[in-house]
Amino acid sequence: MNQPYEWLIIGGGVHGMTVFHALLERGVKQKNIAIIDRHAMPLANWQRQTARIEMPYLRSTRVHHTSTNPTSLRRFADEQEYTSQAFKDTYGRPSLELFNDHAIQLAKQNGADESWFQEDVSGLSKSGEYWQIKTSNRTFQAKRVVLALGQSERLHLPDWADATQHVFEEREETPPVLVIGGGISAIHYTIRCAKKFPGQVTLITKRSLEQSAFDADRKFMGPKGLTSFKSLSLRERRQLIAAERKPGTAPQELIQRMRHLIRSGHVIHQIGEVKQQTTGGVMLTDGTDLKGKTIVCATGIRPLTIQGSWLESVQRQFDLPLSPCGTPVLNEETFEWGEGLYATGSLADLTVGPFARSIYGGQVAARAIVTAVL
Repeated sequence: MNQPYEWLIIGGGVHGMTVFHALLERGVKQKNIAIIDRHAMPLANWQRQTARIEMPYLRSTRVHHTSTNPTSLRRFADEQEYTSQAFKDTYGRPSLELFNDHAIQLAKQNGADESWFQEDVSGLSKSGEYWQIKTSNRTFQAKRVVLALGQSERLHLPDWADATQHVFEEREETPPVLVIGGGISAIHYTIRCAKKFPGQVTLITKRSLEQSAFDADRKFMGPKGLTSFKSLSLRERRQLIAAERKPGTAPQELIQRMRHLIRSGHVIHQIGEVKQQTTGGVMLTDGTDLKGKTIVCATGIRPLTIQGSWLESVQRQFDLPLSPCGTPVLNEETFEWGEGLYATGSLADLTVGPFARSIYGGQVAARAIVTAVL
């Protein structure tokens, strides 16, 4: 059994690393923090997936990154002499290269590798004041545990999908290529394929391409939207999140680029809903038969749920509060689910609002969680 830690973070993605840096900023020593993640390094899955679709710019703004200091990314860009192309449009959306370089540099600077354990967590229990965190190889002890589990590996495929692949699965494409989905990942991936197979890529969307700067209204990043959100019941909050989130949308610049590829014939755009997979492609609900040797679904990621995961036994053992939809009910101020147990990401949906799973949501959670240091 390892030495007892003050803090243990389960998950080393964007949210987990934001919590890690926030704790250090509050004066917690690096040696008193452990990070458990199934990957070998911070943000590994994030980097793999964004590289897979060749995303050039993020959808978030310059103040949203893995530090809770809003000027950290801008200052890093100046110090490293990034060009003016490092930020895009009036929101200052950073390039993926800049965002990743900043995140990796910050992790190295703060000694994340010395706190890092590449493990799979299988369960939580408690003995006295310490949580016992079980992995396949050992048991860790910590006074406080942060669940920063993310959802980036819970890929969603439609019921009709058979011999298809998800956009985040690594496979070689053989043209013609059919891409199903209308969101930012689908469009980035379609642009990537169009470079390799011009005129042999079809983008299938349920409706016309839809533009939105962010995946929800920006008012939910501030008091204008969150004050009214906090006044709702838990059930009403879930309904509002479902109504306000905008899946299947992309920023203006990306939509314009896709429309150019469609007009030039590099991409074929088909509006419709897939009914079933056929031997040589897919069939839409209106009977349209589309041929393709590679079928790729950019159909999103399933949100993490308590039911069916190793967290279910933890919730039952400690009688941790759940909403009617099965989401943890956290302390509104500290994001504490149980004594010394905190959560971020999709587990904090009903506390943060529509942007809980975003980079911004990670910053909000980290700022709240580290108040426990005081």
